[in-house]
Amino acid sequence: MSLEGVLEIRTGPVRVSGYAIKLRRVINGVLRKYYLDKSLDPKKINESVSQLNSKLFEVIVGRYKVPKEAVVNIQLRFRVKDHSIVTEDINVEVFDKDEILSGNITSDVKELLTG
Repeated sequence: MSLEGVLEIRTGPVRVSGYAIKLRRVINGVLRKYYLDKSLDPKKINESVSQLNSKLFEVIVGRYKVPKEAVVNIQLRFRVKDHSIVTEDINVEVFDKDEILSGNITSDVKELLTG
């Protein structure tokens, strides 16, 4: 089974500790109509999504040690082929707290607001 065309999803900003659940929900949401008409097997798709999440974890947490409190936004372009997710392109944006910038902004805002 192969769907026509490339599908694109975005998780939106989500903590590293929760990206896997969010990615699974978004992909399943996009493919829901294919599950309902029985043209895709959700169990097989979710096995494929688990493999994708495992590879993302290997790089994000394993290789780069991104903390679980950091925020990521994952953009994925994929095809469905033989009840599997085939990645066409992926972009992972990581947002982490900047202590120095946060301190400077807080200080400046306090000065403006409190005189």
